[in-house]
Amino acid sequence: MKKFIYTVLIFLPLAAFGQEEGGTGDDVKSVEIRVVEEYQAQVRAAHKISEQPSFTDTTSQKIPVSVRINPKGMTIDFQPEPIPAIRLGRVQLPKLPTQKVSIGGGVYSSSFADVVFSSPRSRKNVWGVKVHHEGARSGVLNSAYALQPSYENSVLTDFQRATKNYNFKTQLVLDGNYASLYGIQDTAAWFLSPTPHVWNLRAGVSQQWLRTSNPTSKVPAAYRNGGLSYQYVNAGIGAQEHLAKTAHRLEVYADDAQIDVDFGYQFGQFNSYVDSATQYHHFFLSPHTRGKNGLLNYEFGLSVAGTAAQGDSAQGSYYVFPNINLQAEILKRTLAVYGGWDGKAKQHTLSDLIFQVPVISGNQFLALSGENRGYVGMQGALAGKLQYRVEASLGFVNNDVQFERDSVRSTISIGDEAVAALKVGYADYVRSSVRAELNLPMNALTASAYMQLNSYSGADDFLGAEGRVIGGLLRVDQGDLHLVTNLKYVGGRYQGVHSTGVYALEDYMDLSLDLGYTINPNLSVSLRGYNLLNQRYQMWSGYEVRRTRGLFVLNYQF
Repeated sequence: MKKFIYTVLIFLPLAAFGQEEGGTGDDVKSVEIRVVEEYQAQVRAAHKISEQPSFTDTTSQKIPVSVRINPKGMTIDFQPEPIPAIRLGRVQLPKLPTQKVSIGGGVYSSSFADVVFSSPRSRKNVWGVKVHHEGARSGVLNSAYALQPSYENSVLTDFQRATKNYNFKTQLVLDGNYASLYGIQDTAAWFLSPTPHVWNLRAGVSQQWLRTSNPTSKVPAAYRNGGLSYQYVNAGIGAQEHLAKTAHRLEVYADDAQIDVDFGYQFGQFNSYVDSATQYHHFFLSPHTRGKNGLLNYEFGLSVAGTAAQGDSAQGSYYVFPNINLQAEILKRTLAVYGGWDGKAKQHTLSDLIFQVPVISGNQFLALSGENRGYVGMQGALAGKLQYRVEASLGFVNNDVQFERDSVRSTISIGDEAVAALKVGYADYVRSSVRAELNLPMNALTASAYMQLNSYSGADDFLGAEGRVIGGLLRVDQGDLHLVTNLKYVGGRYQGVHSTGVYALEDYMDLSLDLGYTINPNLSVSLRGYNLLNQRYQMWSGYEVRRTRGLFVLNYQF
């Protein structure tokens, strides 16, 4: 029982930002089967194989089916990893560990360390500090360079205070990540472009607040949550950014209906070696309501997002999206059908671009991406606990981020350095998708599988887009032993078209494994393996992943 409670508390902060669910106890006991986290290819994967397809079982057992609602988590934080040992109080539980130390190492001279210090549970105040390090060296075949090191280093502090009506959360994050991407061999000239390397430095602070008490029935509206944050990023090669955000939610009560109003503002200032200064002001407003009428669950709303910019690489634009989500239970527990039309927008920042590509040329502009999407589907539970979901969608995408090599035959001069960097571009296209998912949650075993077919059309290139994806996950928990393994196949990848030629992006399979054993309540070990099939494939133009990588981790908590 102690282990079960501890696991729930650890993952509770993650669930708070997941898919919203609702319904009554008499609703169909099916699931929103988001079986596997969708994998987004990153150039980081070229030097750190742990960034390869990461499968996470996000299915919850027997939750009510309701309206399919896009995640509306707060957007003002920097998405730092949660500190596992931090827990808000107000729950009578036995004493649990609050300190944790994890150290590890593996092939390619990889190094790993996690240290967590946090306060015991308190009714009003909790605090915690997490220090993380992960490094990798060498391991890339057919390269003239003996070492291509990369290091991730971060410090996250967290303080939470609970009052009668609100919970307040303050976070401070410091990152220092070093990246070195290797060059590629040019078959015509027979040379290797130099290895670009850079330090990405980040510092930020955020303050969030959440109202925990419910307003009286006499008030017409109530403030539910909000927050603000600031971060500074130095991406190297002359690129810097100041970024400030604020986001809020109001609840408006009208008769038996409730209307949620989300709104926010974002200010950014970006500088690079080719851009002396670009400033932009981004805003969003999204009123929406949800409810139930007979068999029909519904959500109706509208989302407006826009950016006004000025400077060397300024680009202003705006989007207006309807939010229509409908779902009806046709056969109790067996068949629920749903459909709708919604959209999303994202103002890109230097911070989110270097998260995918640590080394960029710096001559990109920061665009506002948007997507209108219509979808239909069905979901439910078959015989026993077997659950399914089938969905078809059509999306119209504007300003989707694309990365490609600036050149394979020459380098880019940035200051006194010649860097074989990547550049950032944007593409417009139409994407149609069909996705099928199955999930079987058992007491000691969870099995999940999915298949997705994608088709792209439009005037722009689709660099690295995945045409067909098949994935599966198996988790076994037997006493003190747990095993998680997943397999992903990607085929029909769209080729990357560049001014100097076409890059063939081959099919690939990726297999990973996590084997863990709990020795006692304080001590546990785990063995993690990535790319166990020893595949060699490219993420984008010329950047290949590492081969098989392993990591052994020792965990001690007290």
